[in-house]
Amino acid sequence: MKWPGRFEWKILGVVLFVAVLSVATAAYALSFALGGFLNFSRQERGIEILSVRAQKLLRGYFEERKEEFRARAEAIARSRPTRAADLAGTTGLLAARMLEGDRVLDQWRAPDEVSRRLREAPPATVAIPGANNSEDAGPQRRLELTFGIPVEMYDGFAELTTVVSDVRERWRVFQALGGSDYIRQYVIFVLGLLIVAPVIGLYFARRATRRVARLSEAARKVGEGDLSVRIAPVGLDELDELGRAFDGMVEELSDARSRLEYMQKVSAWQEVARRLAHEIKNPLTPIQLSIQELVTKYRGDDPVYQRLLDTAAEISKEEITALRRLVDDFSAFSKLPKVEPTPIDLGGYLRDFARRHPEWHKALEVEDPPATVTVSCDRVLFGRVLANLVENGVQAAEGLGVEPRVKLSLLPHGRPGTASTPGSISFLRLTREAATTDAAKLRKRTAILIDDNGPGVPADSRNKIFDPYVTTKPQGTGLGLAIVRKILLDHGGDITVASAPSPLGGARFVVELPVE
Repeated sequence: MKWPGRFEWKILGVVLFVAVLSVATAAYALSFALGGFLNFSRQERGIEILSVRAQKLLRGYFEERKEEFRARAEAIARSRPTRAADLAGTTGLLAARMLEGDRVLDQWRAPDEVSRRLREAPPATVAIPGANNSEDAGPQRRLELTFGIPVEMYDGFAELTTVVSDVRERWRVFQALGGSDYIRQYVIFVLGLLIVAPVIGLYFARRATRRVARLSEAARKVGEGDLSVRIAPVGLDELDELGRAFDGMVEELSDARSRLEYMQKVSAWQEVARRLAHEIKNPLTPIQLSIQELVTKYRGDDPVYQRLLDTAAEISKEEITALRRLVDDFSAFSKLPKVEPTPIDLGGYLRDFARRHPEWHKALEVEDPPATVTVSCDRVLFGRVLANLVENGVQAAEGLGVEPRVKLSLLPHGRPGTASTPGSISFLRLTREAATTDAAKLRKRTAILIDDNGPGVPADSRNKIFDPYVTTKPQGTGLGLAIVRKILLDHGGDITVASAPSPLGGARFVVELPVE
């Protein structure tokens, strides 16, 4: 297992400090609570002892009263009362009933003011001697007397019983909490917490440092010039957001470096083209005039020589014309005008472009977007871009001997080269690239798809097809696509060859422009 690094030691120290602080706080709180509870329970224990003694005394008092009430009941029964009301003057009597079997013959109850001062004791039932002693006379008559106990004594006994029960319950809880098993379990728990906390801290620290190490390694590679490195995080926390921001920054750096290198290369080739155009253009006119003068000055009658002279003049004229066209291409490449962008409706512009080029009506198809897409571009230079790409598509199809077809549409939502099903009509791409959660960088672009039914672009040529003087045409100069990309880069856009096949079977060019 790898030994923790300095950052991991810091995280482990923090986790362990928090764990120890939590355990110490809990231990102090527990000891304080147990100490207070111990003192309280000791007091409660003394109260319990005194309460039990008082309870025994009161219970003895009630037992004596019970025997006393029964003796008084037997003495009253021996007087053989005939009515229950005759016993109204008996001291402490609350109720009297004369019974014969289950039937009540007569009954009496003390007034409410007497009942409020006393609590009923269990009734004492005794037989009335000399009443219905023969077997034919029916059931034995009995006298049921209910005497009263002073309210203070009865309520005191009830409260004392409740107090004793509560004190005993608290004492049992104290013994359970203060037992050795509980203390041992608590110590085991504390030790386990102190062991588990660093392990958990090391696990999460190792995860964090691993991601930080990946980010550090990626930053080192970027510093060495490798802009292909990516973090590609999948989580949602701050480190993952940092990784996504890093990937976005590296991607922007890669795009910027690629464009800068291309612009530097184009600038160098523009200087070469300017010099070549100057050097070639200067001698063309004297050469052309000299040949014309040779033809017009000849006055001989030799038909063979005349025919040779005319042929040479014709060939020279064709080659000079080709050289002038080459010079014009060099001049156009070396002196691209400055971009003057204006907001335009892209769908309307594409339709206008098709109307302005009737020579491509049979081959060119423009799909109308369902919504307005406004871009900022130079109308003249962007028209030159579209014309170059459409012309390339037409010539590529004609080179295969098929009827040319070129289709202009807008890219569905997504990145260039990852369009959905071929032939689907969708028109606006909004690419969001969040640098951070607090400062999100929003890049809105729309991309035009130019599809043709030519032979397509080989995979090994897709990265260099936009370089100056790279061409697959026998008579091409290799400047058309270089001019196209230069114009688009000046607009803040770009052009690529899609890796996905074109629905028409040929090449698919993707032209990106910033949305207004």
